[in-house]
Amino acid sequence: MSRPEPVRAGAGRPLVSVVIPSYNHATFVEAAIRSVAAQTWRPLELVVVDDGSADDSTARLRALRAALAEEAGHGALSGFTLLEQENQGAHRALARAVEAARGEVIAVLNSDDLYHPRRLELLVPALQGRTELAFSAVEFVDPGGVALDAEHYWPVWYSAGVALAESLPTAGFALLLRNFTVSSSNFVFRRSLFDRLSGFAPFRFTHDWDFLLRSLYFAEPAWVRTPLLSYRVHDDNTTEKIRHLLVEESRETLRRYDDLVAGAPPPNPLAPCLANWPAYFPVFAAANAPAFTDESLEAVLEDL
Repeated sequence: MSRPEPVRAGAGRPLVSVVIPSYNHATFVEAAIRSVAAQTWRPLELVVVDDGSADDSTARLRALRAALAEEAGHGALSGFTLLEQENQGAHRALARAVEAARGEVIAVLNSDDLYHPRRLELLVPALQGRTELAFSAVEFVDPGGVALDAEHYWPVWYSAGVALAESLPTAGFALLLRNFTVSSSNFVFRRSLFDRLSGFAPFRFTHDWDFLLRSLYFAEPAWVRTPLLSYRVHDDNTTEKIRHLLVEESRETLRRYDDLVAGAPPPNPLAPCLANWPAYFPVFAAANAPAFTDESLEAVLEDL
């Protein structure tokens, strides 16, 4: 399928394409899509790829597309494209969705998460100058959409990641140790960045972290501290089912980043690497361990 020509709107308001890789989230996918339709940003289109769901996600998606078409009026979406395929994994579903999208700006939303209404209104303008990717603070909700208690594992883990990021010279240093963006649902980026990175890598667990680290090579991300994404914690979270792949894929993700920054000097002068930070980076790498191991980052990189 050939890629459609990007649509450019006037007055500095590009068309944003929200892409949803949908898989076995029939219980949650309608709420996810309605959170897109409720965005204050326009122009806005939605592209959903159902990745071979075994539940009734596809039927619900078809019904919802028809319902939203009937509800169309003031503030309606510019389009709702629904594509269906056999199960091929999130990275392929995302690639197909971006291929079908018309927007200059791409925003990802997984089919069990939720956007806050002003998410795109606040994040899209952050893509200024050389900035090509933006993300926000995150809140964690239960299957019913109720905020988790601050003592729950996920908010505690997230708060530690944010505190780490605030203590380091740039957010990129913290991202080398843990993905405190939490999920690809938190990514808003220029289509040109997706093309430059050749999309998401075929990792089941770390395709989002890999995309994020490789993007650091090119430009610093924008971090909006307002919580604009609700990450839904439930028994069927994919990350809980495939955690055994964490170490293997995480090491490969760091290797790919290390190979990238070891070549030509990064276009991003703040990218965390020896070339940009000759005095600080060795100290940082020796003193900190990535989330998946007790070894220091220095030891992991030497291993790789």
